[in-house]
Amino acid sequence: MKYPIEIKGKTNKQVTKLNLSGRGLKEFPENVFEYTNLTKLVLSNNRIKVIPKEILRLKKLKVLDLANNDITILQSAVFKLPKLRTLNVYGNKIKKFPKQVYDSSIQKVIVGRNPIFPEEMAKLENFCEVVHTTIEEINVQSSEVLGEVSREEIVNTKNENKMEKKHSIFISYSHEDIEWLTKVLKYLKPLQRFYDNMEVWSDVKIKASDVWKEEIDKALNQATIAILIVSPDFESSDFITNEELQPLLEKAQKEGTKIMPLIVRPCAYFEENGLSKYQAINDPKLPLSGMSGYEQESKLVEMVKVIKELIKQ
Repeated sequence: MKYPIEIKGKTNKQVTKLNLSGRGLKEFPENVFEYTNLTKLVLSNNRIKVIPKEILRLKKLKVLDLANNDITILQSAVFKLPKLRTLNVYGNKIKKFPKQVYDSSIQKVIVGRNPIFPEEMAKLENFCEVVHTTIEEINVQSSEVLGEVSREEIVNTKNENKMEKKHSIFISYSHEDIEWLTKVLKYLKPLQRFYDNMEVWSDVKIKASDVWKEEIDKALNQATIAILIVSPDFESSDFITNEELQPLLEKAQKEGTKIMPLIVRPCAYFEENGLSKYQAINDPKLPLSGMSGYEQESKLVEMVKVIKELIKQ
């Protein structure tokens, strides 16, 4: 399979970095191997399962980014690349590394979110630097861990394939409802494994060293979906009303942020606080607290289904 690659003003021999992240690729494009002077190749966020032996043609490759694909086996050819120093296989299905890794020039491997056998991990850690990190940290540290790709080095495609829209889910809740937050997060966590274009934010992510108000404002600004865990404590909180709810309702009007109220306890001001115009996950007259465990779980599954449809758009 060939993929339309065009980098203006450069011949194949002049291109040293290629970024084909998030293109829905199921395999390495054949024409990638025509860029024999590549030092960095990014194929993250695709659906690639196999690394072809033709990878050996990229003898100058130093960085190979295969994060968030469907790779189960790392072919030995990868570790025969004479100049490969950094390999990113975050978010794949790898259980073990081939023995050739221990004769390679590899210096750093990023392995988070892989079911690697403990004994394999121990051997690898004795051989090279192993990074156990989250994808968010990889993105933040990409200039250090993976090396930067300048704007002119990012691939332009002749067709109209587009990157998936990124979604950030902001959860607004009262700390009195922490048990409900825990339940919501439990149902959202698997989504983050299967959909790389979404992240979930609640204030439990704020670290001790963070400026908490700045972190909340940043998350609000990025929010494309908002889950509101509505209860009497939610309604009575001045901070939630002024600092979270109002900005979210404004974003809904101006930017199309999706508002998803989840009524967990009987509420008296659902209409007055401006939420009645938005489709709630459950009927405001039937809060989750009055439901059986099975009924509660069914409503949370409905919530997940709605979010799935939104992040697929």
